[in-house]
Amino acid sequence: MTAKDIYSLACSFLYEKPGQDALGKGFYLGFLNLLLAEALPAENSIRQSKEEVPLVAAPVLRADTDEVDYDDAIARIALPYGLASMFFQDIADYLQAENYRAKYIGALRDASRARFVGIQDVYGGD
Repeated sequence: MTAKDIYSLACSFLYEKPGQDALGKGFYLGFLNLLLAEALPAENSIRQSKEEVPLVAAPVLRADTDEVDYDDAIARIALPYGLASMFFQDIADYLQAENYRAKYIGALRDASRARFVGIQDVYGGD
């Protein structure tokens, strides 16, 4: 999924087509970079649950065509919600901004995986 794909999904929540809002189009990559950094612990929990190597740092998007190599639950659900929350904040619709921020956080929570670390008996019991 590309940065532009995520932007297009976020625009859907505002009932706009991509590019209709000049400010949103001009700043969405910066917003997405912030969201990718916030979503990094959730992404790494998914990678670790699949026994894949976790990311050391969140990717930095520089162009519309940059691929977002995050799990679909984050890229297709959480990130568009997070981006929409920033768009609503920009147009001073704080109720919707908080609504989509809560959806973003909830989607990250839903996507996250618990990591089993095992239990060690420190008391020497059976």
